[in-house]
Amino acid sequence: MTRDDLIAGFTAAADAHEGLEALLLGGSLGRGEGDAYSDVDLIVVTSPAAHAAFVEGVRPWAASIAPPVLWRQIYPGLPLFHAVTADYLRYDITVTTAQHVAESADRVRSLVDKTWIHARLAPSRERPPLSAQAVHDVAEEFLRILGLLPVGVGRDDWAAVAAGLGLLRQQLQALMILEQRPVSPPGALALTRLLPPEDLALLAQVAAPPATREGGISGSLALAKAFLPRARRLASQAGASWPQELETAVRDHLARELAVDLPG
Repeated sequence: MTRDDLIAGFTAAADAHEGLEALLLGGSLGRGEGDAYSDVDLIVVTSPAAHAAFVEGVRPWAASIAPPVLWRQIYPGLPLFHAVTADYLRYDITVTTAQHVAESADRVRSLVDKTWIHARLAPSRERPPLSAQAVHDVAEEFLRILGLLPVGVGRDDWAAVAAGLGLLRQQLQALMILEQRPVSPPGALALTRLLPPEDLALLAQVAAPPATREGGISGSLALAKAFLPRARRLASQAGASWPQELETAVRDHLARELAVDLPG
């Protein structure tokens, strides 16, 4: 089975199902930005009366078209499902009703549309304003994780130090995404379509320092040097409060425990 076969199979099945009003293709393929590595994001629109029953039976329905070797409900209680086939085709299924379709018309493609749902969607969505709370939270979390560095170093726990570096890098990546103000959160594997080349290069550069005392400290300092100045700038732009007391405590803690001076 190819990805096109998978899409064609779901299209035919949705067209034949009386309780389904529409099948929309979302994600990068729906926006016309997909490539050979993109997964298939399907939005199944049911009538309100058929919604609960379809959610209950969505797995066997999907398995009759593209049998999964992995099936997972991504968020407990929400009808969003992730699947992988034996050919390692990846597809997501969201089950919703017409009034709850959150996408705009330019971000989805109609595969089946029995009740003209696509025509009733908003033409496009504006980029959201920069969230002051989100900027504050990312900065606070970066500093919290950074302050734990002496624990891993003091215990000679290099696995914990490596994990901490990964978490710091995640916060830097989250900050970069906030700067771009995406219309919707990007997929974990879609950063090349969102972040500028210099940010991608920086993330690659700080990806995996050696899990040693020197590597943990130098890696943390490199991440702090990349993160703190741009986080302050973004906080200023967003009108976000800066966790100055926490930053001061972290600076004093690292200086006292590791004889390390944070940049900036």
